[in-house]
Amino acid sequence: MLDLAQVRCFVVAATELNFRRAAALLNMTQPPLSRQIHLLEHKLGVQLFERVGRTVRLTTEGRVFLADASRLLQLSEQAESTVRRASQGKTGRVRVGFTGAAGYELIPELLMQARQQLPEIDVVLFELISVAQLEAFTANTIDIGFLRPLSSRQPLELALVDDEPLVLAMPKGHALARHAEVATAQLDGQPFIMHSPTHGKYFYERIMAMLGAADVKPDFTQYIDQSHTILSLVRAGLGVGILPASAQRFHYDRVEFRPLAGEVPRAEMSMAWRADQDNPAVTAFRLMAADYCAARAARAAPGGDVAPD
Repeated sequence: MLDLAQVRCFVVAATELNFRRAAALLNMTQPPLSRQIHLLEHKLGVQLFERVGRTVRLTTEGRVFLADASRLLQLSEQAESTVRRASQGKTGRVRVGFTGAAGYELIPELLMQARQQLPEIDVVLFELISVAQLEAFTANTIDIGFLRPLSSRQPLELALVDDEPLVLAMPKGHALARHAEVATAQLDGQPFIMHSPTHGKYFYERIMAMLGAADVKPDFTQYIDQSHTILSLVRAGLGVGILPASAQRFHYDRVEFRPLAGEVPRAEMSMAWRADQDNPAVTAFRLMAADYCAARAARAAPGGDVAPD
């Protein structure tokens, strides 16, 4: 193993070809410099310098070694810089899970922020429904998730990053579209496209609680995992569905939306991460995302500077 201090002494001396100046640049006296170079020559088993009168010049072996020694010092400095940046969360990889709703606007915005604030962090995306993200945390295949908050036995931390009302989606020209807003009681007996009780558990539980409180019993025709598939079935005229307001951004033709009257549950979006994670890059991304989402919510609040869709 080469001693980097000895290699550094050699490179400076080989560049200056003057031991006095080289020693001054290294903040040492000439005898210790000469000793370090002699130790290096002994370790390599070659002579690196030769004296010609009062001048010093490199031997053939010295010239060959100088190129590699210089690269070795550069790599050493690069490795030191890289590990420092990694410890500060400025470099590394972050695996991010997200739902379709988050992928429409929030995730692209966060990627743009990360490109500006954390340009050396590699963000790897996984589009997963909320239940699948919990499974991905168990399998350690994601570091951060943007999901609907569900109960979990895992040591996950959650931070609310967005919330929105639920709205009614119906085929264009549906009788309920005559109303500016629709009461829950008006859904009684309606053909209804419902979220899956397993993979769409978050919405299933909230919608069922809302319907149950109003003693409403729709005619559930299908149970679906994804919001965009519910919208496709609504567009086909197979029933109505209750979705987060952001579903309107999918711009499905032949689908109309109306707000729901009265007390309506809100659809929350949370950022999740493992409580025991110790990756500085993950922490840096999480803090960046939290700051951005807080500023985003402030802009959207009444009286705030609302950004256009």
